[in-house]
Amino acid sequence: MRALHAMGLNVRHTGDFCIDRPKGSGDNLLIVFKTNALLRNQGKEIIVPPNSAIVYRKNTAQYYRCICDNYVNHYLHFEGCEEDIFYKEAGFSFDTLLYLQNIDVVEDILRMISREQVSLSQNKELCIDMLIKTLMLKLADANVEENQVLQNHHGAELEALRAEIYSNAGQFFSVEQLADKMSLSSSHFQQLYRKHFGVSCYEDLLCAKTKAAQYYLSTTILSVREIASLCGYENDVCFMRQFKKRTGFTPTEYRNRVCPLCSV
Repeated sequence: MRALHAMGLNVRHTGDFCIDRPKGSGDNLLIVFKTNALLRNQGKEIIVPPNSAIVYRKNTAQYYRCICDNYVNHYLHFEGCEEDIFYKEAGFSFDTLLYLQNIDVVEDILRMISREQVSLSQNKELCIDMLIKTLMLKLADANVEENQVLQNHHGAELEALRAEIYSNAGQFFSVEQLADKMSLSSSHFQQLYRKHFGVSCYEDLLCAKTKAAQYYLSTTILSVREIASLCGYENDVCFMRQFKKRTGFTPTEYRNRVCPLCSV
């Protein structure tokens, strides 16, 4: 049964507020950020927006602090002997930043837990257990919704970029260049790209370059070296290796098969 140790709603702190617990708090801790804050997670410091959250696993290091004149959050310290099995089944991840699109639902449940902890009901502990379980399920839903929101937010930009890749693959030389074009980190960009299109950006870029090369080989008398340059390769050796890997033919073999006159 999940046990409630302590909780607070809309708790306010001054600008020097900082939590630094290298060994955690000894129990599971949910933090819902209601103002901007700095969070250290997995060795990185990030600015988290309002209505984001994290659930620290028992004994996980905790570090977060205020970055403005005031700081507000909700918190919930809890523990439960069944938690590992339950959370795995729910698809919930500890120590992961969540963006709560369902913040109203989450706060409703927190308020219910707050009222229940002062209840005189003989079923109080059971009710709290069920409410915490429901809360974790809603947080697991939020984790899925985060991916959907990120995809929707960047969807139009990604689709425009992909169209540009396939219309002029030669202007792009790396995934990092494409990520910079969208003002995203390389890892974040690649994650969004794969989720949106079902293929990695690197493979998609190489596919676009191959299609462009096939067009030039079948419709022009440009040399292999010239085509390699047009498709954005540093040298024709790299181009020929990638082309054969994806088509099964060298550029010259491909040209001879589809347009013998172009090789004359």
